[in-house]
Amino acid sequence: MSGEAARALVARLRTVVPDGCLVLPSSPRYDTARQVYNRMHDHRPAAILRSLDETVLRKALTSAATLEVPVAVRGGGHHIGGFSTVDAGLVIDFSEFRAVAYDPHTQTARVRPGARLGDLDTQLAAYGRCVPSGTVSDTGITGLTLGGGIGWLVAGHGLTCDHLSGARVLLADGRILDVSRDQHPDLFHALRGGGAGAFGIILELRFRTLPLPRITAGSVRFPLNRAADVLHRIHALLEERTPTSLTLAPTLLHRDGVPELSVDLCCHGDARETARETTRLKKRIGGDWSDVTERPYPRWQAHFDSSFLPPMRGYWKSTHSTRLALDPDLMTDALRAAPTARCSLLVEYFNTDTLHAHAEGSAYPLRDSRMGVLLSARWPDRAQDDTHVHWGRTWTERLRSGHDSVRAYSNYSDTSDSHAGMAGAGNALRRLEKTYDPDRLFARGHRAGLTDTRKARTPQDDQQNRLPSGPTTPTAP
Repeated sequence: MSGEAARALVARLRTVVPDGCLVLPSSPRYDTARQVYNRMHDHRPAAILRSLDETVLRKALTSAATLEVPVAVRGGGHHIGGFSTVDAGLVIDFSEFRAVAYDPHTQTARVRPGARLGDLDTQLAAYGRCVPSGTVSDTGITGLTLGGGIGWLVAGHGLTCDHLSGARVLLADGRILDVSRDQHPDLFHALRGGGAGAFGIILELRFRTLPLPRITAGSVRFPLNRAADVLHRIHALLEERTPTSLTLAPTLLHRDGVPELSVDLCCHGDARETARETTRLKKRIGGDWSDVTERPYPRWQAHFDSSFLPPMRGYWKSTHSTRLALDPDLMTDALRAAPTARCSLLVEYFNTDTLHAHAEGSAYPLRDSRMGVLLSARWPDRAQDDTHVHWGRTWTERLRSGHDSVRAYSNYSDTSDSHAGMAGAGNALRRLEKTYDPDRLFARGHRAGLTDTRKARTPQDDQQNRLPSGPTTPTAP
Protein backbone atom coordinates (compact mmCIF):
# COMPACT_ATOMS: atom_id res chain seq x y z
CA MET A 1 0.00 0.00 0.00
CA SER A 2 1.30 3.45 -0.86
CA GLY A 3 2.25 6.02 1.74
CA GLU A 4 -0.33 8.29 0.16
CA ALA A 5 -3.14 5.83 0.87
CA ALA A 6 -1.93 5.41 4.46
CA ARG A 7 -1.98 9.17 4.99
CA ALA A 8 -5.44 9.38 3.44
CA LEU A 9 -6.65 6.66 5.80
CA VAL A 10 -5.34 8.52 8.84
CA ALA A 11 -6.93 11.76 7.66
CA ARG A 12 -10.34 10.10 7.25
CA LEU A 13 -10.14 8.27 10.56
CA ARG A 14 -9.36 11.49 12.41
CA THR A 15 -12.76 12.81 11.30
CA VAL A 16 -14.82 9.76 12.34
CA VAL A 17 -13.00 8.28 15.35
CA PRO A 18 -13.33 9.91 18.81
CA ASP A 19 -10.22 11.14 20.60
CA GLY A 20 -8.51 8.40 22.56
CA CYS A 21 -9.67 5.55 20.31
CA LEU A 22 -7.01 5.97 17.63
CA VAL A 23 -3.35 5.07 18.04
CA LEU A 24 -1.13 6.51 15.29
CA PRO A 25 2.60 6.19 14.58
CA SER A 26 3.10 9.60 16.15
CA SER A 27 1.61 8.45 19.47
CA PRO A 28 3.87 7.46 22.39
CA ARG A 29 1.61 4.39 22.79
CA TYR A 30 2.20 3.21 19.24
CA ASP A 31 5.26 0.99 19.64
CA THR A 32 3.58 -0.94 22.44
CA ALA A 33 0.17 -1.03 20.79
CA ARG A 34 1.42 -2.42 17.48
CA GLN A 35 3.12 -5.48 19.03
CA VAL A 36 1.64 -8.96 18.86
CA TYR A 37 2.67 -12.01 20.86
CA ASN A 38 4.97 -13.40 18.16
CA ARG A 39 7.61 -10.71 17.75
CA MET A 40 8.63 -12.10 14.35
CA HIS A 41 5.64 -10.21 12.94
CA ASP A 42 7.06 -6.75 13.48
CA HIS A 43 4.61 -4.73 11.38
CA ARG A 44 3.79 -1.04 11.42
CA PRO A 45 0.07 -0.36 10.85
CA ALA A 46 -0.98 3.03 9.52
CA ALA A 47 -3.52 3.21 12.36
CA ILE A 48 -4.75 1.16 15.31
CA LEU A 49 -8.40 1.58 16.23
CA ARG A 50 -9.65 0.64 19.70
CA SER A 51 -13.43 0.86 19.87
CA LEU A 52 -16.53 -1.32 20.15
CA ASP A 53 -18.80 1.48 18.98
CA GLU A 54 -20.60 0.01 15.99
CA THR A 55 -21.01 3.37 14.25
CA VAL A 56 -17.30 4.11 14.58
CA LEU A 57 -16.39 0.65 13.31
CA ARG A 58 -18.67 0.99 10.29
CA LYS A 59 -17.09 4.33 9.34
CA ALA A 60 -13.59 2.93 9.76
CA LEU A 61 -14.36 -0.06 7.56
CA THR A 62 -15.87 2.18 4.90
CA SER A 63 -12.72 4.30 4.92
CA ALA A 64 -10.45 1.27 4.62
CA ALA A 65 -12.53 -0.32 1.85
CA THR A 66 -12.74 2.90 -0.16
CA LEU A 67 -8.97 3.38 -0.02
CA GLU A 68 -8.33 -0.39 -0.54
CA VAL A 69 -6.34 -0.46 2.68
CA PRO A 70 -5.72 -3.89 4.28
CA VAL A 71 -7.52 -4.57 7.57
CA ALA A 72 -6.47 -6.88 10.41
CA VAL A 73 -8.58 -7.65 13.48
CA ARG A 74 -6.99 -8.36 16.86
CA GLY A 75 -8.52 -10.17 19.80
CA GLY A 76 -5.77 -11.59 21.99
CA GLY A 77 -3.07 -11.22 19.34
CA HIS A 78 -1.60 -14.64 20.16
CA HIS A 79 -1.83 -16.42 16.80
CA ILE A 80 1.61 -17.68 15.88
CA GLY A 81 1.06 -16.57 12.26
CA GLY A 82 0.70 -12.91 13.25
CA PHE A 83 -2.66 -12.55 11.50
CA SER A 84 -3.78 -9.72 13.80
CA THR A 85 -1.41 -7.12 12.41
CA VAL A 86 -0.55 -5.61 9.04
CA ASP A 87 1.91 -3.16 7.52
CA ALA A 88 0.56 0.25 6.47
CA GLY A 89 -3.06 -0.75 7.04
CA LEU A 90 -5.75 -0.61 9.69
CA VAL A 91 -5.64 -2.78 12.82
CA ILE A 92 -8.93 -3.00 14.69
CA ASP A 93 -7.72 -3.83 18.19
CA PHE A 94 -10.23 -5.36 20.60
CA SER A 95 -7.62 -6.46 23.14
CA GLU A 96 -8.96 -4.06 25.78
CA PHE A 97 -12.54 -5.36 25.56
CA ARG A 98 -12.41 -8.44 27.75
CA ALA A 99 -15.77 -8.62 29.53
CA VAL A 100 -17.43 -11.99 30.17
CA ALA A 101 -21.07 -12.12 31.34
CA TYR A 102 -22.92 -15.23 32.51
CA ASP A 103 -26.68 -15.74 32.31
CA PRO A 104 -27.72 -18.34 34.92
CA HIS A 105 -31.15 -18.80 33.31
CA THR A 106 -29.77 -19.91 29.95
CA GLN A 107 -26.40 -21.10 31.33
CA THR A 108 -24.79 -19.13 28.53
CA ALA A 109 -21.66 -16.97 28.57
CA ARG A 110 -21.50 -13.78 26.49
CA VAL A 111 -17.93 -12.87 25.62
CA ARG A 112 -16.44 -9.66 24.27
CA PRO A 113 -14.02 -10.09 21.33
CA GLY A 114 -10.85 -9.31 23.32
CA ALA A 115 -11.49 -11.70 26.21
CA ARG A 116 -8.74 -14.11 27.17
CA LEU A 117 -9.10 -17.67 28.39
CA GLY A 118 -8.22 -16.54 31.90
CA ASP A 119 -11.09 -14.05 31.86
CA LEU A 120 -13.53 -16.77 30.83
CA ASP A 121 -12.24 -19.31 33.36
CA THR A 122 -12.27 -16.87 36.29
CA GLN A 123 -15.69 -15.38 35.62
CA LEU A 124 -17.45 -18.70 35.02
CA ALA A 125 -15.82 -20.48 37.96
CA ALA A 126 -17.61 -18.07 40.30
CA TYR A 127 -20.87 -19.64 39.05
CA GLY A 128 -19.56 -23.20 39.07
CA ARG A 129 -19.44 -23.29 35.25
CA CYS A 130 -16.83 -23.48 32.49
CA VAL A 131 -16.31 -23.60 28.74
CA PRO A 132 -13.72 -26.07 27.43
CA SER A 133 -10.89 -23.92 26.10
CA GLY A 134 -7.15 -23.84 25.56
CA THR A 135 -4.25 -24.05 28.00
CA VAL A 136 -2.62 -20.60 28.18
CA SER A 137 -4.55 -17.93 30.09
CA ASP A 138 -3.55 -15.01 27.86
CA THR A 139 -4.79 -16.63 24.64
CA GLY A 140 -7.70 -14.80 22.99
CA ILE A 141 -10.95 -16.76 23.10
CA THR A 142 -12.12 -15.43 19.72
CA GLY A 143 -9.15 -16.60 17.69
CA LEU A 144 -9.02 -19.90 19.57
CA THR A 145 -12.67 -20.60 18.74
CA LEU A 146 -12.33 -19.73 15.06
CA GLY A 147 -9.58 -22.34 14.72
CA GLY A 148 -11.05 -25.03 16.98
CA GLY A 149 -9.78 -24.83 20.55
CA ILE A 150 -7.89 -27.79 22.06
CA GLY A 151 -7.68 -27.96 25.85
CA TRP A 152 -7.73 -30.09 28.97
CA LEU A 153 -11.35 -31.22 28.57
CA VAL A 154 -11.08 -32.22 24.90
CA ALA A 155 -11.24 -35.97 25.57
CA GLY A 156 -14.77 -35.87 26.94
CA HIS A 157 -16.20 -32.51 25.88
CA GLY A 158 -14.55 -31.67 22.58
CA LEU A 159 -13.28 -28.34 21.33
CA THR A 160 -14.03 -24.75 22.29
CA CYS A 161 -15.83 -24.22 18.98
CA ASP A 162 -18.12 -27.14 19.81
CA HIS A 163 -19.69 -25.04 22.58
CA LEU A 164 -20.22 -21.89 20.51
CA SER A 165 -23.95 -21.14 20.33
CA GLY A 166 -23.96 -17.78 18.57
CA ALA A 167 -22.08 -14.65 17.50
CA ARG A 168 -22.64 -11.03 16.47
CA VAL A 169 -20.68 -10.25 13.31
CA LEU A 170 -20.18 -6.86 11.63
CA LEU A 171 -19.72 -7.22 7.87
CA ALA A 172 -17.74 -4.92 5.61
CA ASP A 173 -20.97 -3.50 4.17
CA GLY A 174 -22.10 -2.38 7.64
CA ARG A 175 -24.65 -5.10 8.35
CA ILE A 176 -24.61 -6.72 11.78
CA LEU A 177 -25.65 -10.37 11.76
CA ASP A 178 -26.78 -12.49 14.68
CA VAL A 179 -25.28 -15.83 13.67
CA SER A 180 -26.36 -19.22 15.03
CA ARG A 181 -27.51 -22.66 13.88
CA ASP A 182 -30.82 -21.09 12.86
CA GLN A 183 -29.61 -17.77 11.45
CA HIS A 184 -26.95 -17.69 8.74
CA PRO A 185 -26.00 -21.32 9.47
CA ASP A 186 -23.40 -21.34 6.69
CA LEU A 187 -21.42 -18.60 8.42
CA PHE A 188 -21.94 -20.20 11.82
CA HIS A 189 -20.54 -23.44 10.38
CA ALA A 190 -17.37 -21.61 9.34
CA LEU A 191 -16.97 -19.80 12.67
CA ARG A 192 -17.03 -23.10 14.53
CA GLY A 193 -13.42 -24.10 13.97
CA GLY A 194 -13.03 -23.65 10.23
CA GLY A 195 -9.78 -21.70 10.62
CA ALA A 196 -10.71 -19.27 7.83
CA GLY A 197 -11.48 -16.21 9.95
CA ALA A 198 -14.83 -14.56 10.59
CA PHE A 199 -15.63 -12.99 7.15
CA GLY A 200 -16.27 -9.89 9.21
CA ILE A 201 -15.64 -8.52 12.69
CA ILE A 202 -16.84 -10.52 15.68
CA LEU A 203 -18.42 -8.21 18.25
CA GLU A 204 -19.57 -10.91 20.66
CA LEU A 205 -19.49 -14.68 21.10
CA ARG A 206 -22.00 -16.80 23.01
CA PHE A 207 -21.12 -20.15 24.55
CA ARG A 208 -23.03 -22.98 26.15
CA THR A 209 -21.40 -23.71 29.50
CA LEU A 210 -20.73 -26.91 31.43
CA PRO A 211 -20.68 -27.62 35.17
CA LEU A 212 -17.23 -26.87 36.58
CA PRO A 213 -15.50 -30.26 36.73
CA ARG A 214 -13.56 -31.78 39.59
CA ILE A 215 -10.22 -32.64 38.07
CA THR A 216 -7.16 -34.65 39.01
CA ALA A 217 -4.16 -33.31 37.14
CA GLY A 218 -0.39 -33.08 37.17
CA SER A 219 2.82 -34.15 35.49
CA VAL A 220 4.80 -37.39 35.51
CA ARG A 221 8.39 -36.68 34.51
CA PHE A 222 10.91 -38.97 32.81
CA PRO A 223 14.51 -38.51 31.64
CA LEU A 224 14.88 -38.12 27.89
CA ASN A 225 16.47 -41.55 27.52
CA ARG A 226 13.14 -43.08 28.64
CA ALA A 227 10.92 -40.75 26.61
CA ALA A 228 10.50 -42.83 23.45
CA ASP A 229 9.68 -45.97 25.41
CA VAL A 230 7.08 -44.15 27.54
CA LEU A 231 5.43 -42.64 24.45
CA HIS A 232 5.34 -46.05 22.74
CA ARG A 233 3.63 -47.43 25.85
CA ILE A 234 1.07 -44.63 25.78
CA HIS A 235 0.36 -45.35 22.12
CA ALA A 236 -0.18 -49.03 22.88
CA LEU A 237 -2.53 -48.15 25.75
CA LEU A 238 -4.59 -45.79 23.58
CA GLU A 239 -4.78 -48.35 20.79
CA GLU A 240 -6.62 -50.57 23.27
CA ARG A 241 -8.99 -47.80 24.39
CA THR A 242 -8.96 -44.01 24.32
CA PRO A 243 -10.79 -42.77 27.42
CA THR A 244 -13.21 -39.84 27.45
CA SER A 245 -12.29 -38.80 30.98
CA LEU A 246 -8.50 -38.51 30.55
CA THR A 247 -6.75 -35.89 28.43
CA LEU A 248 -3.06 -36.61 27.83
CA ALA A 249 -0.57 -34.03 26.56
CA PRO A 250 3.02 -35.25 26.95
CA THR A 251 5.69 -32.64 26.30
CA LEU A 252 9.33 -33.07 25.35
CA LEU A 253 11.14 -30.03 26.72
CA HIS A 254 14.09 -28.69 28.67
CA ARG A 255 13.55 -28.06 32.36
CA ASP A 256 16.36 -26.08 33.99
CA GLY A 257 18.44 -26.89 30.93
CA VAL A 258 17.90 -30.66 31.18
CA PRO A 259 15.88 -32.43 28.44
CA GLU A 260 13.00 -34.58 29.65
CA LEU A 261 9.53 -35.92 28.92
CA SER A 262 6.73 -34.48 31.03
CA VAL A 263 3.52 -36.52 30.74
CA ASP A 264 0.97 -33.83 31.57
CA LEU A 265 -2.52 -35.13 32.18
CA CYS A 266 -5.99 -34.10 33.32
CA CYS A 267 -8.71 -36.49 34.53
CA HIS A 268 -12.18 -34.97 34.58
CA GLY A 269 -14.49 -37.88 35.39
CA ASP A 270 -16.00 -38.92 38.71
CA ALA A 271 -13.75 -40.24 41.48
CA ARG A 272 -14.15 -43.89 40.51
CA GLU A 273 -13.48 -43.25 36.85
CA THR A 274 -10.49 -41.03 37.67
CA ALA A 275 -8.98 -43.75 39.86
CA ARG A 276 -9.52 -46.37 37.15
CA GLU A 277 -7.90 -44.31 34.37
CA THR A 278 -4.95 -43.04 36.37
CA THR A 279 -4.24 -46.55 37.69
CA ARG A 280 -4.40 -47.97 34.18
CA LEU A 281 -1.90 -45.38 32.90
CA LYS A 282 0.36 -45.64 35.94
CA LYS A 283 0.66 -49.40 35.55
CA ARG A 284 1.62 -48.97 31.90
CA ILE A 285 4.22 -46.17 32.14
CA GLY A 286 5.37 -46.14 35.77
CA GLY A 287 7.12 -43.04 37.08
CA ASP A 288 6.66 -40.72 40.05
CA TRP A 289 3.00 -39.71 40.38
CA SER A 290 3.36 -37.48 43.44
CA ASP A 291 2.50 -34.36 41.40
CA VAL A 292 -0.81 -35.81 40.18
CA THR A 293 -3.48 -34.58 42.56
CA GLU A 294 -6.93 -33.00 42.70
CA ARG A 295 -6.72 -29.32 41.68
CA PRO A 296 -9.12 -26.45 41.01
CA TYR A 297 -9.84 -26.37 37.29
CA PRO A 298 -9.03 -22.64 36.78
CA ARG A 299 -5.68 -23.10 38.51
CA TRP A 300 -4.72 -26.01 36.26
CA GLN A 301 -5.80 -23.96 33.25
CA ALA A 302 -3.12 -21.40 34.18
CA HIS A 303 -0.53 -23.93 35.33
CA PHE A 304 1.73 -23.62 32.29
CA ASP A 305 1.39 -19.87 31.67
CA SER A 306 4.94 -19.04 32.70
CA SER A 307 6.34 -21.29 29.96
CA PHE A 308 4.88 -18.97 27.33
CA LEU A 309 6.06 -15.66 28.78
CA PRO A 310 7.35 -13.14 28.00
CA PRO A 311 6.31 -12.53 24.38
CA MET A 312 9.22 -13.11 22.02
CA ARG A 313 9.98 -14.39 18.55
CA GLY A 314 8.48 -17.77 17.73
CA TYR A 315 7.80 -20.46 15.16
CA TRP A 316 5.36 -23.36 15.44
CA LYS A 317 4.74 -26.29 13.13
CA SER A 318 2.04 -28.88 13.74
CA THR A 319 1.13 -32.29 12.40
CA HIS A 320 -2.07 -34.26 13.00
CA SER A 321 -2.51 -37.90 12.11
CA THR A 322 -5.53 -40.18 11.90
CA ARG A 323 -3.43 -42.96 13.40
CA LEU A 324 -1.18 -43.27 16.47
CA ALA A 325 1.69 -43.49 14.07
CA LEU A 326 3.88 -40.42 14.54
CA ASP A 327 7.23 -41.80 15.66
CA PRO A 328 8.23 -41.22 19.32
CA ASP A 329 11.87 -42.01 18.49
CA LEU A 330 11.91 -39.17 15.95
CA MET A 331 10.30 -36.86 18.52
CA THR A 332 13.10 -37.46 21.00
CA ASP A 333 15.69 -37.00 18.25
CA ALA A 334 14.04 -33.69 17.38
CA LEU A 335 14.44 -32.40 20.93
CA ARG A 336 18.07 -33.52 21.00
CA ALA A 337 18.64 -31.55 17.78
CA ALA A 338 16.91 -28.40 19.08
CA PRO A 339 19.09 -25.29 18.77
CA THR A 340 18.12 -23.85 22.17
CA ALA A 341 16.35 -24.86 25.38
CA ARG A 342 13.17 -22.94 24.46
CA CYS A 343 12.29 -25.54 21.81
CA SER A 344 9.74 -28.22 22.69
CA LEU A 345 7.42 -30.87 21.26
CA LEU A 346 3.85 -31.14 22.52
CA VAL A 347 1.94 -34.38 21.84
CA GLU A 348 -1.87 -34.29 22.01
CA TYR A 349 -4.22 -37.28 21.85
CA PHE A 350 -7.88 -37.23 20.85
CA ASN A 351 -10.97 -39.36 21.24
CA THR A 352 -12.45 -39.31 17.75
CA ASP A 353 -15.88 -40.42 19.00
CA THR A 354 -16.02 -37.25 21.10
CA LEU A 355 -14.88 -35.08 18.20
CA HIS A 356 -17.42 -36.62 15.83
CA ALA A 357 -20.24 -36.21 18.35
CA HIS A 358 -19.90 -32.44 17.91
CA ALA A 359 -19.25 -32.42 14.16
CA GLU A 360 -22.67 -31.30 12.93
CA GLY A 361 -22.66 -27.62 12.02
CA SER A 362 -18.90 -27.27 12.37
CA ALA A 363 -16.18 -26.76 9.77
CA TYR A 364 -13.38 -28.03 12.01
CA PRO A 365 -11.41 -30.26 9.62
CA LEU A 366 -9.49 -32.58 11.98
CA ARG A 367 -12.18 -34.68 13.64
CA ASP A 368 -10.51 -37.90 12.53
CA SER A 369 -7.26 -37.00 14.30
CA ARG A 370 -6.00 -39.52 16.83
CA MET A 371 -2.94 -37.46 17.71
CA GLY A 372 -1.13 -34.24 16.96
CA VAL A 373 2.45 -33.06 17.47
CA LEU A 374 3.42 -29.41 17.80
CA LEU A 375 7.04 -28.34 17.37
CA SER A 376 7.44 -25.02 19.13
CA ALA A 377 10.42 -22.68 19.22
CA ARG A 378 10.75 -19.33 21.00
CA TRP A 379 13.78 -17.05 21.09
CA PRO A 380 14.58 -13.37 21.70
CA ASP A 381 17.16 -12.54 19.04
CA ARG A 382 16.40 -11.83 15.35
CA ALA A 383 19.77 -13.35 14.42
CA GLN A 384 18.45 -16.76 15.54
CA ASP A 385 15.40 -16.73 13.24
CA ASP A 386 16.70 -18.98 10.48
CA THR A 387 18.13 -21.55 12.88
CA HIS A 388 14.88 -22.03 14.76
CA VAL A 389 12.63 -21.97 11.69
CA HIS A 390 14.86 -24.52 10.00
CA TRP A 391 14.65 -26.80 13.03
CA GLY A 392 10.85 -26.60 13.08
CA ARG A 393 10.46 -27.23 9.36
CA THR A 394 13.07 -29.99 9.15
CA TRP A 395 11.80 -32.12 12.00
CA THR A 396 8.16 -31.63 11.08
CA GLU A 397 8.90 -32.94 7.60
CA ARG A 398 10.66 -35.93 9.17
CA LEU A 399 7.65 -36.67 11.35
CA ARG A 400 5.34 -36.35 8.35
CA SER A 401 7.49 -38.49 6.06
CA GLY A 402 5.71 -41.63 4.91
CA HIS A 403 2.31 -40.51 6.20
CA ASP A 404 -0.35 -39.60 3.65
CA SER A 405 -2.98 -38.59 6.21
CA VAL A 406 -1.16 -35.84 8.11
CA ARG A 407 -2.55 -32.31 8.30
CA ALA A 408 -1.91 -29.22 10.40
CA TYR A 409 -4.04 -27.49 13.03
CA SER A 410 -4.77 -23.90 11.99
CA ASN A 411 -4.26 -22.41 15.47
CA TYR A 412 -0.73 -23.81 15.46
CA SER A 413 0.13 -22.86 11.88
CA ASP A 414 1.18 -19.92 9.75
CA THR A 415 0.18 -19.44 6.12
CA SER A 416 2.73 -21.99 4.92
CA ASP A 417 0.24 -24.57 6.25
CA SER A 418 -2.86 -22.82 4.94
CA HIS A 419 -3.71 -25.93 2.94
CA ALA A 420 -4.19 -27.84 6.19
CA GLY A 421 -7.46 -26.26 7.23
CA MET A 422 -8.54 -25.18 3.76
CA ALA A 423 -8.04 -28.46 1.91
CA GLY A 424 -11.19 -29.40 0.05
CA ALA A 425 -13.00 -26.30 1.31
CA GLY A 426 -12.03 -23.82 -1.39
CA ASN A 427 -15.37 -23.71 -3.20
CA ALA A 428 -17.35 -23.47 0.04
CA LEU A 429 -15.14 -20.62 1.24
CA ARG A 430 -15.57 -18.74 -2.01
CA ARG A 431 -19.33 -19.03 -1.65
CA LEU A 432 -19.08 -17.60 1.85
CA GLU A 433 -16.88 -14.78 0.58
CA LYS A 434 -19.36 -13.96 -2.16
CA THR A 435 -22.16 -13.72 0.41
CA TYR A 436 -20.43 -12.08 3.36
CA ASP A 437 -17.13 -10.55 2.22
CA PRO A 438 -17.23 -10.14 -1.59
CA ASP A 439 -14.39 -7.62 -1.68
CA ARG A 440 -12.24 -9.82 0.60
CA LEU A 441 -11.61 -7.04 3.09
CA PHE A 442 -11.08 -9.66 5.81
CA ALA A 443 -9.28 -12.27 3.70
CA ARG A 444 -6.18 -12.51 5.85
CA GLY A 445 -4.48 -15.41 7.53
CA HIS A 446 -5.21 -18.88 6.19
CA ARG A 447 -7.84 -17.55 3.79
CA ALA A 448 -5.43 -15.09 2.14
CA GLY A 449 -3.90 -17.78 -0.07
CA LEU A 450 -7.16 -18.80 -1.73
CA THR A 451 -7.42 -17.71 -5.33
CA ASP A 452 -9.01 -14.28 -5.50
CA THR A 453 -11.08 -14.12 -8.66
CA ARG A 454 -11.54 -10.37 -8.17
CA LYS A 455 -7.87 -9.37 -8.26
CA ALA A 456 -4.45 -10.95 -8.46
CA ARG A 457 -2.34 -11.57 -5.36
CA THR A 458 0.30 -8.87 -4.96
CA PRO A 459 3.91 -9.06 -3.78
CA GLN A 460 2.82 -7.06 -0.75
CA ASP A 461 0.30 -9.77 0.17
CA ASP A 462 3.10 -12.32 0.09
CA GLN A 463 5.33 -10.06 2.19
CA GLN A 464 2.73 -9.95 4.97
CA ASN A 465 3.40 -13.51 6.10
CA ARG A 466 6.91 -14.08 4.78
CA LEU A 467 9.13 -16.10 7.08
CA PRO A 468 12.91 -16.10 7.20
CA SER A 469 14.57 -18.08 4.47
CA GLY A 470 16.39 -21.20 5.42
CA PRO A 471 16.99 -24.77 4.31
CA THR A 472 13.80 -26.79 4.16
CA THR A 473 15.20 -30.16 3.16
CA PRO A 474 15.63 -32.46 6.16
CA THR A 475 19.26 -32.97 7.10
CA ALA A 476 20.89 -35.24 9.61
CA PRO A 477 21.23 -33.79 13.12
